[in-house]
Amino acid sequence: MLWNHWWKLVCELRSACARTRTFLWMALCLAGTTTRKDLLGVTSIVRALGLAPACYDRLLDFFHSPALDLSKLTRAWCGLVFRLHPGILRVNGRSVLIGDGIKAAKAGRKMPGVKKLHQQSESNTKPEYIFGHSCQAIAVLAQALSSVLALPLVCRIHEGVVFSNRDQRTLLDKMVLLTDSLGLKEPFYFVADAYYATGNIVRGLLAQGNHLVMRVKSNSVAGARLKSDYRRGSFFCGRDPSVCDTLG
Repeated sequence: MLWNHWWKLVCELRSACARTRTFLWMALCLAGTTTRKDLLGVTSIVRALGLAPACYDRLLDFFHSPALDLSKLTRAWCGLVFRLHPGILRVNGRSVLIGDGIKAAKAGRKMPGVKKLHQQSESNTKPEYIFGHSCQAIAVLAQALSSVLALPLVCRIHEGVVFSNRDQRTLLDKMVLLTDSLGLKEPFYFVADAYYATGNIVRGLLAQGNHLVMRVKSNSVAGARLKSDYRRGSFFCGRDPSVCDTLG
């Protein structure tokens, strides 16, 4: 019964695949990811499902197939979560999304998307520079029993992959585009840390009718802006004083 329910949910993602064969390979990858016991990439999927060795190359081909539209898959997944998940956390009628970036160190010398990255964390236990992937991710908060969990919606490598030399977008610009790629039809609160306390993020979210909740950066420009907005009762929470009172 559990796998029948699982299959019905996976069928909701069929629109992201141009061909039925592509959809079946995607379903195979999802089943292997669901049941695997280790984190060894495609090898984990082959081991978990007991596939023939020849399937290894076929799975690699699937991940590079143009028949799978990643943007359509993202929108289909988000639509599925918001339509069928019963525990989406809502504040003032809006869902709560959280976003952040992570820089994961990689030991491989020729891995795609790996570059030299500067660690901007305030922790002195991390090296200043590493070689790895720089990713940004967005999740939605969902209630589970007496707790609240983050349900992943989308994640992308936003540094090290260049498709055009004319692309001058920063990580902040790409985070705004990442929220737009979800295709959400309802307004939401976006919660992030002080790194995202910039005008690009604020304007990008307000343009879509969404609100931003974050810790303001500690500098003179942010301090003057904060005092000015606080006197008007607007703050940074999307020009809505009641949001600040609700979220603290």
